[in-house]
Amino acid sequence: MRPSLFQLTPVAMLVVSAFSAQVVAQSITVNGVVLDNDGKAIEQARVHVHGRQQYVYADKNGRFTIQAPADAELHISAKGYGDQFVTLSNSNELKVQLQSGGVERIVVSASGLHQYDLEMANPVSVLSGEELSRKIAPTIGETLKSMPGVHSNYYGPVASSPILRGLDGPRVRILSNGLDSADVSRIGPDHAISADAITTEQIEVLRGPATLLYGSGAVGGVVNVVDNRLPRQLRPANTQIETRYSSGADEKTAALTHDGGQDQVAWHVDGFKRKTDNYDVPDFTNDEGESTDQLANSWLDNSAVNGGLSWITDKGLLGFSIGHIDSEYGIPGHHHHHEEHDEDHDENHDEHTEEAVFAKVKQDRYGLAGELYKPFNGIETLSFSSALTRYQHHEIEEGVIGTTFKNDSFESRFAAEHETIAGWHGVFGYHLQQSDYQAIGEEAFTPDTKTDSHALFVLEERSFGDFTAQLGARIEHVDYKASGIEFEHHHEEEDTDEHHADEVKHDFTASSLSAGLVWNFQPGYNAALSVSRSERAPSAAELYSNGAHIATRTYELGLAYSLDQDGEISESDVNFKKEVANNIDLTLRKYDGDFTFTYNLFYNKVHNYLYMRDSGLTMADLHSHADEDHEHDDHEEHDEEHGHAEDEAFSIFHYQQQNATLYGAEFAMAYQLTAEQQLEFFIDSVRAKLDNGGDLPRIPPVKVGTGYSYSAEDWSANIDWTHYMKQNRVAADESATGSYQILDLSFSYYFNLNDLDLTAFVKANNLTDELGFVHSSFIKEDAPLPGRSFTLGIKARF
Repeated sequence: MRPSLFQLTPVAMLVVSAFSAQVVAQSITVNGVVLDNDGKAIEQARVHVHGRQQYVYADKNGRFTIQAPADAELHISAKGYGDQFVTLSNSNELKVQLQSGGVERIVVSASGLHQYDLEMANPVSVLSGEELSRKIAPTIGETLKSMPGVHSNYYGPVASSPILRGLDGPRVRILSNGLDSADVSRIGPDHAISADAITTEQIEVLRGPATLLYGSGAVGGVVNVVDNRLPRQLRPANTQIETRYSSGADEKTAALTHDGGQDQVAWHVDGFKRKTDNYDVPDFTNDEGESTDQLANSWLDNSAVNGGLSWITDKGLLGFSIGHIDSEYGIPGHHHHHEEHDEDHDENHDEHTEEAVFAKVKQDRYGLAGELYKPFNGIETLSFSSALTRYQHHEIEEGVIGTTFKNDSFESRFAAEHETIAGWHGVFGYHLQQSDYQAIGEEAFTPDTKTDSHALFVLEERSFGDFTAQLGARIEHVDYKASGIEFEHHHEEEDTDEHHADEVKHDFTASSLSAGLVWNFQPGYNAALSVSRSERAPSAAELYSNGAHIATRTYELGLAYSLDQDGEISESDVNFKKEVANNIDLTLRKYDGDFTFTYNLFYNKVHNYLYMRDSGLTMADLHSHADEDHEHDDHEEHDEEHGHAEDEAFSIFHYQQQNATLYGAEFAMAYQLTAEQQLEFFIDSVRAKLDNGGDLPRIPPVKVGTGYSYSAEDWSANIDWTHYMKQNRVAADESATGSYQILDLSFSYYFNLNDLDLTAFVKANNLTDELGFVHSSFIKEDAPLPGRSFTLGIKARF
């Protein structure tokens, strides 16, 4: 059944009716001011209602207003300051002073139990505030790549997904406000993630297995992009407008965010528009022997608008959101003999779309969420969140649609957070995911597939003195129904009328268990141990792929097929197995004082690891056995005419399963030299190899970086240097990648004009114009990182 908006309606009716059937503690309006130890206002300090997803930010005078239960505990934090917890009493006026030094403690909405990042057994990083603004890039992968343990699969600046500890694709789930982004970025590296960072409030990165809440697709981790499109707190009216220009691609970007509320209704609106030309790169010679200083076909033109409305009372909240994305972007590395359009940097968008291979994406997303506070004895909060998404993606060459990808999906999560029972506080719930995926056209290498997933989960936490134990479990059942499967590749004389497609069904039951222990062994320090066993069902693409994948320049063949050395494809008689990841994480943190650090060690033993192995055959081996009538049909002639004959050289990669081991370390530290100056350093490393010998492909190299920041009253400056070491631990037939280093500078000036709170900023990216190739990219020889560029921008808040 196709996912429908009507699936949201019964849930909404249930919540509305429950609002009138229960009584909870009355909320009060709390006003306050956040100051530093010198009595100066701390702008953008975050005030959070402990135990709920409700928070506001202090204005330029340090003042805030928040709705909270009369007996609530507020958590106040700001970057560069130690945080405070304040229990409300009879006073509705608060004055909070934060001491400088220490690490800001941030609530991780993707944790499931409103946990703070410094209190989780699993490693987590959060990018927010000015740091997020400084590192924003057109893609999520490029925005996050400087974080410890995070790299990018870099398909040019237009399509880049994050890699967590060497894992990406179907093992890393990309979320928008806790629900799947529902795009097709996991199908191919040239498919961009639909979420964008420019209007978000924070991005959460959970490294390591996060399957308990988010399913087997999160066995490698989760990236959660958080915005306020579905308001959960009444906020004073606030508007932010940002514009920026970057020289490297003639990039022009404008964004707007607005929040407001009146009585019991809160609203949110945001949107952005971004347009670039092809990106400048340092001089290099591509794999066709041509020298160039531009990354051909790397332009983009995208926009989005989102809005939300919530009804917020003492008893709970009910909110609805809607979002629309309209994006076009060139696809680098698609060589169809039309290079001449890349010679002129000043060519306009129409000329790009007439001759280049590009993607045209549209997405409509509808969200519904609700919370009920203390609906009955024993339950603190009943909550649900749902999203219905319509996604469409055309790949177009010379104005003609070659391939269309569609994905209609519905996802809903219901959770009940219970009060403390025998010392344990936790949440349990039900998670539903449905999708209807279609691929139509000449590059449709994956069949139409309907996916239906149901899961039950539980998370529990208990404190024992200086220790906090965290336990969790999940059981998930996944059904696939794929149509159009062809199990025989006819190379003998047969009647073509007998060649028909089949419908194939497979189902898997995957379970996951985790246990964690956090030890606060002395003030300002803690150590954490996390152990998990996570099962992952193979994705539909890993099972059923059968066709040329232009983005990876391979012919991909799924587990459902067998391939002999004569090039014959038939139905596989091998039983598919679930991946089973046994993961251990050890963390040591120091989070108070002028010197802070986080050290992570991880070891991940994966049984039945799914990967693509080079079969030693090419597409020519398949076609050499094909019937002569098929060799000369009209479609083949059309492909020849457009340069697709080169696809015959694509190697056939067949999905296989073998045990694998991944292990590594991450370290990050910060030293507050003075009240204004801070020095940072980080390093990460991951090894990934097959137990029977050999390394896994496209594993990121060792990354090391340092940064220096200076923050005065009305200006700040940052210097960031990152070195990517040579990667020579490579898979069979994979080439090594040389080292490179990137130097970035930024400067911001803060000032007021009437009632406007303004920030003017300038950035220099890759200041030394270093030529760098990303080892984890499928097109690394053709797509170096952008060269030197300068960004100018201004941000206004009022």
